[in-house]
Order: sequence, then C-alpha cells, then structure tokens
Amino acid sequence: MNDPLRTLRQLVWLYFWLLLFEGALRKWIVPGLSTPLLIIRDPIAVAIYLGAFQQGVFPRSGFVACTVVLALLCALASFTGIGTPFVTLYGLRTDFLHLPLIVVLPRILRPEDVRRMGYALLTVLPAMTALAILQFKGGPDSRWNVGAGGQVGGQLFASSGKVRVSGTFSFVTGMASYLSLCTAFLLGDLLSRRSFPRWIMLGGPPALLFILAISGSRNAIVSVAVVCSLVIYVIRRKPEQFGAAMKPIAVGLLTFVALAALVPAFSEGIARQQARFASAGGVKEGIVMRYLSTFTDGWQAMFYAPTLGYGLGIGTNVGANVLTGRAQFTLGEGEWQRVILESGPLLGPAYLALRLGALIIVARVAMRGYREGRVLPVLLLGAGGGLDLITGQFGQPTALGFAVFVNGLAIAAAGAESTPAAAPQPSVKSAATAPRGRSAYAERLHRGGPEDRG
Repeated sequence: MNDPLRTLRQLVWLYFWLLLFEGALRKWIVPGLSTPLLIIRDPIAVAIYLGAFQQGVFPRSGFVACTVVLALLCALASFTGIGTPFVTLYGLRTDFLHLPLIVVLPRILRPEDVRRMGYALLTVLPAMTALAILQFKGGPDSRWNVGAGGQVGGQLFASSGKVRVSGTFSFVTGMASYLSLCTAFLLGDLLSRRSFPRWIMLGGPPALLFILAISGSRNAIVSVAVVCSLVIYVIRRKPEQFGAAMKPIAVGLLTFVALAALVPAFSEGIARQQARFASAGGVKEGIVMRYLSTFTDGWQAMFYAPTLGYGLGIGTNVGANVLTGRAQFTLGEGEWQRVILESGPLLGPAYLALRLGALIIVARVAMRGYREGRVLPVLLLGAGGGLDLITGQFGQPTALGFAVFVNGLAIAAAGAESTPAAAPQPSVKSAATAPRGRSAYAERLHRGGPEDRG
C-alpha cells in the first residue's frame, strides 16, 4: 500500500535514533567531529518541515505563526547585542528551530508508531544498563567515561570518585530523560493493553532501577518519580485501574529488595545516591529550592537585562566558546535567566510564554486522550516533556531534543492532531459505525493508511 508519509516517518525515526546515539558518536566513534555533531539533528528537522509542507500536513496554527514571528523579532533584536552573526544564528536554532516539531510530529506519526518507538527504547534498555555498569565501575579516567570529543575526565562527578553515568549520551542529562521516557512506556503498557513482549516487561523494571541506583543523578531520580506519581492520578480518576496500578508497584518493590540483597553494586549505588542528596542539602535544598531558583533568578534578571538583551546564543556553551574561548554558562545556568538576559525583559518573557503555550496545547490533547481511555499520553507529558518545556535547558542539544520529541509523542499517542479544530468531523454514518469509546477519527488514526494525517 502506498504511504505518502513513509519518507517523513523515516526521517522522524532517524531523528529518534540520533537522539539516543549522537552522544556515542561524539564520545567514541567520531570524537573529532564532536562539534559539528552538536547540530546533526538540525538538517533532519528542516527536512521534516519541508516534507510536511510538500505533503500538506504542516500545521497552520497560531503556535507556529507565533514561533516564526517571535524568532524574527529576537533575531533582529540580537543585532543590538554583543554577539556575532554565528552566535545569533546558533541561538536562533536553539530557541526556535525545533519547537514546531511538537505540533508537526503528530501529523506524521500514528499511535502505533509511538508504540514502536517505546518498544525500541525498552529493547535498548538492557544494553544501556550494561554500559552504565561499566561507567559506574570505571573511574573518571576510564575510556567509558570520556566526554564529548573523547575528552578524558569529561563527565561530571557524583561522589567518592564516581562519575554520573551518561550511557550513550554526551552527559548525564540525556540519561535522565531516557530513563523517564522508558518509565512512561513501561507503566503505560502495564496500565493498558499489554502490547510489549513479556521479556521486556520482566526485564525492564530491574534494568531501570539498576541504572537509577548507580546514575549519581538527582535529576534522573526526580524525573522518574514524576512519571510514577502520575499513577496516583490515574487511580484517583479511574478507580477501576487500581488493580492494574498495584502490579507495577509490587513488582518495583520486590525488584528493589532483591537487587539490594543480591547485587553489591546496586547497594553501593544507593549509598552514593544518598550521600549525594545529603551533600546537596537534601530534597528541600537540593531539589525544590534549586528548581524554584530557575524562576527567581529569571525574575531578578528582568531588572538588569538590557531592553533588547545581550543577543541570542550568548548564554549557550557554544556561544560562550565562540566569544570567550571557553564553554561555560556566561549568563547563568538557569534557563529563564539565560532567556531573559539574551532577549531582554520584553521578548524574553514572550518566548517563555510561547513555551508555556506549547505545554498547554500538549496537556489539553493528552488529557483528552486520557478521557478516551489512553494512559500513555499523560505519562509521556510527565516524562520530562512538561517540565522540560518550561525550565529545560535548550542550550543543551540533547535536552532540547527530548523536550520537543517527547511532547510530540504525547500528542501523537493521544490519537489526535495538535490543533483540535483541524480534525475532520465524522459523518453521522461513520460515527454510528465507530467502536464504542473511540471516535471515527481516532479509529482511522489507529488503523493508519494513505489518508492518515495524524
């Protein structure tokens, strides 16, 4: 059967695989190309947009229009700043280039495509666990723990001479996003149709817990905890799923006890995680206050930022490296602070409002899918997609990639386009013949086919 969107879906899959393995390319396979590989997904995103235009599936939405207009305004304002044209161009791609993927991906992917990506993520999980163990056991000088460009000692420390495991990603932030995404797919399958093979469902939780224990990352723990907490929301809204929810909880507890009793590395990882939390001031200081500082630092920046900002890209590591010769956070580590200092107290908040608007779009569609019986969209929203849209550091390419991709998956998993008004209205006849609990439009999306534009 001829599928006009086949090439577009292949491009999306390429974007997906590069998101998982571009760090391996930058660290081990072609470290000499580490810098150009930073933007390896940019031409793929552009190709997806061009293909979507050609196939007539590129969304004509207010969100896309606002993204384009605001990008032009911020670019023009940057000419009054201190950056170079190259830095401004890099800042433009950082803040704006990938954002439309959130609403373009659902026009290309079907719900079954989302499930296949979940299967791929979970299939990789055992190998990712083995790699994480090698990184945990190896010291900072181990070849498994090199940074981007093959730099020895290029990974962040956790505690007691151990580094934060990064897996196939350039840094540990990618691992945290990957683990939360795996958690969403595992819980989504346990709470719904059980479509993944048994070996994945039996091996997935232990592998996930093992990486969490040895990761040395508070962000990974919090990201997975956010997804797991949504199970409580599911039970509260749909008490009939209480039994299904208890199974993953019981499996998780038993797995944790077994690993702690039988695997010394797991116990050592837990002890180091506890030490890391304690040294950072516990949950209150190390997590809650640190997260809130993103907003407070951004608010304070409003009072000393230039009217039109210092210029796009100035606050990214790449921009700083071009201007100063050192990769560093020149405008602060918090995302809101970076955005406001780069674009000023007028355009900066407008851009943050654009990202908030994207979150509202995704949340509305995910909740509509949930009311129709789909749990996965809400879990994907919690898998870093929601928080990353608001406070994620888009200057880090992997964080940016996960933020837009996971939110696009959340809309696609709901079986609806990003703009509800754009969905064709089923006829009386088609509505009457559709299965109960699913609209005719959602049923067509589920089946797929040449006419599918979901």
